[in-house]
Amino acid sequence: EVLHRDLEKARSYVLSLLPAPIATSTPQTEWFIVPSARVGGDAFGYGELDDAKFVSFLFDVSGHGIGAAMLSVSILNVLRQRALPGCDFKSPTDVLGRLNDMFQMDNHNGMFFTIWYGVFDKHHQRLTYASAGHHPAYLVSADRTQITPLKTEGPLIGVLEEFTVKEGTAEIPPNASLHLFSDGVFEVDDVKGQQLGLKSLLPLLQQPAVEGRSEPQRIYQNVREFARSGPLDDDFSYLVVKC
Repeated sequence: EVLHRDLEKARSYVLSLLPAPIATSTPQTEWFIVPSARVGGDAFGYGELDDAKFVSFLFDVSGHGIGAAMLSVSILNVLRQRALPGCDFKSPTDVLGRLNDMFQMDNHNGMFFTIWYGVFDKHHQRLTYASAGHHPAYLVSADRTQITPLKTEGPLIGVLEEFTVKEGTAEIPPNASLHLFSDGVFEVDDVKGQQLGLKSLLPLLQQPAVEGRSEPQRIYQNVREFARSGPLDDDFSYLVVKC
């Protein structure tokens, strides 16, 4: 019982650090997170860097349990408080490189993490992004007919001391949506043990909106209908940024 309460406290603390959805300004954001039965290491964030730049990110710490949650909180607070000395937070490559320096796995009980980090220029409708070991984020057009993967090559954060990551850019059409999510969204098994997988998840992003549900809630309902009964094996973490 004591362990269960401690896990609940850890889970609740991580959730308390996530930003509130944005509904009254641009970009707008909506998210949905359902922790698994175990404490995980998923977290995300977003916010204004200045009048023109808006940052969004999502990361996933390896493993489960209190250790993964504690490291997740450390990373999230560093990014929320912009506590990377000398870092240009408008530069995804600079941010990921400095995170790699700060969170070497040898100093954090062998744990590492994946991350996707993007900076949206509202004046020029342009997104600059980089990812390290993470699957793509996806840009979905306003009419949902086009879906574009956004990913760059980069190693897991904390694994290698010598760290190089590429940076990508994308022009953002009006009213497009950026979808960021953890692997717990698609690494889901059905009753026969067959996994949903990323390829089968993507068509769900193009399905029509459902009245009364946010986009992340709509996706969760579809995933939940595919999955076997009981809690999901990993955290379901899903963030949508409407540009």
